[in-house]
Amino acid sequence: MKVLVLDDSRLFHNILGEAFAQESDISPVVCHNLTEGIEKLKSELFDFVCVSMHLEDGDGISFTKTVRKISEYKHTPIVLFTSKDSKVVYANALKSGVTEVFQKNNIQQLINFIHRFTSLKKPMRGRILYVEDSLSQRAMVTSIFTKRGLKVDAFATAEEAFESFLNHEYDLVITDIVLEGRMTGVTLTNYIRRLDGDKGDIPILALTGFDDVSRRIELFSLSVSDYVIKPLIEEELLARVRNLIASRQFYVASLQQKRRAEMADKAKSDFLSKMSHDLRTPLNAILGYAELILMNADEYDAEHNDSISEIFNAGRHLLELVNDTLDLAAIESGKIRLKIEDVELDDVLDQCLKLITVQAGQHGIELINKAGSKGLKLRADYTRLKQVLLNLLSNAVKYNRHQGSVIISCKVQDEKYVNIGVTDTGYGISQSDIGKLFSPFERLNVKAETEGTGIGLVICKDLVERMGGEIGVKSEIDNGSTFWVRLPLVKS
Repeated sequence: MKVLVLDDSRLFHNILGEAFAQESDISPVVCHNLTEGIEKLKSELFDFVCVSMHLEDGDGISFTKTVRKISEYKHTPIVLFTSKDSKVVYANALKSGVTEVFQKNNIQQLINFIHRFTSLKKPMRGRILYVEDSLSQRAMVTSIFTKRGLKVDAFATAEEAFESFLNHEYDLVITDIVLEGRMTGVTLTNYIRRLDGDKGDIPILALTGFDDVSRRIELFSLSVSDYVIKPLIEEELLARVRNLIASRQFYVASLQQKRRAEMADKAKSDFLSKMSHDLRTPLNAILGYAELILMNADEYDAEHNDSISEIFNAGRHLLELVNDTLDLAAIESGKIRLKIEDVELDDVLDQCLKLITVQAGQHGIELINKAGSKGLKLRADYTRLKQVLLNLLSNAVKYNRHQGSVIISCKVQDEKYVNIGVTDTGYGISQSDIGKLFSPFERLNVKAETEGTGIGLVICKDLVERMGGEIGVKSEIDNGSTFWVRLPLVKS
């Protein structure tokens, strides 16, 4: 990009020179006065012009008016440098044809501005369907696009264009509104918008010789993406085409990325599901044989029994991990189904406490039921609710202090929900770690020796939300944690 700079300050020249030196695609040419600048513009072609407000032979605003009279520079970006911010100068500058006003200390912003404004000079990629019944206009616009690197299928009638549209993929449709033949540009737009999927959503740029409020409203009501008024200005046309094609290509790329991600997620879930099933069969056999040997422990020495116990415990832990992974895979693949019904909360809690009592006793943990849940009925899946509460109780035991306690509480909220709380006397969780609790395979270093899969809470969260509830936690370091579940009550 060739940039003409007009300024008489050597210090500013040095600053600009250092800044432009970092940009390999910008080639600056410096002039010290306006007369020299005009001669340069006539002898060479520049992509961008920067001029200071005050020079020895005139001012930047008058210079801009002169430049705009040169046909090659009617639409070239011109930036005016000033040493101070003035609304009057800014207004006068824009009236003269200045593109933007910059203070001299905003050099990096100027460079960014140059890059963005000269992006129209860069080649484009894409395929355009162009409909225009004027042969000369069609040839001229097609030439403009092909010089920019675009592929163009140009047609004189909308009938031909629509047939091509159905058989090919395009990034943009450009159509004149008034066309010869049975179909107008309006009809073509309507036909395209009736199509399903991506084809019906393609951007459409309308060309029209009418520029009044009613026509603009009509065009946008037809779902035209944008429009350009005739006679066409090349720079405006290219700018609108570039924006529409870039938006279309970004949309298509995002859609493809989304589909790839969904396919990858499905493949992962299917793989996890299959592997989990395949692993459980040999694992159950290992656990079964280990348990049989332990039942006849009297026949073996202590060292032998310890080894078998290690095998049994390790196998049981691995089976828990596989079961959790299978649950997670079922949830992610959408295969899990819930049976929502009226559930007696007291019954579920009794079942959970019976199942957790042995584990709590092994850790010296006291279980305290303060729920007072008799008579409360929830809308939930009985089995999955029990799974959730068992997971929370098991964690409260595993991550507790020795000889600690676990308290189960219950509170009705607004006669619509019930909050079930599981409070432990453990080590607590920092605020920075709480956000990680419900992420897959995240295990916090609260009690490093404790075994776990790191996905139990993820499963709990998904199950609770599927039952129309919420799950959360309150915790402080050294002050234990309370995990709570909120579920809807049965309407009386």
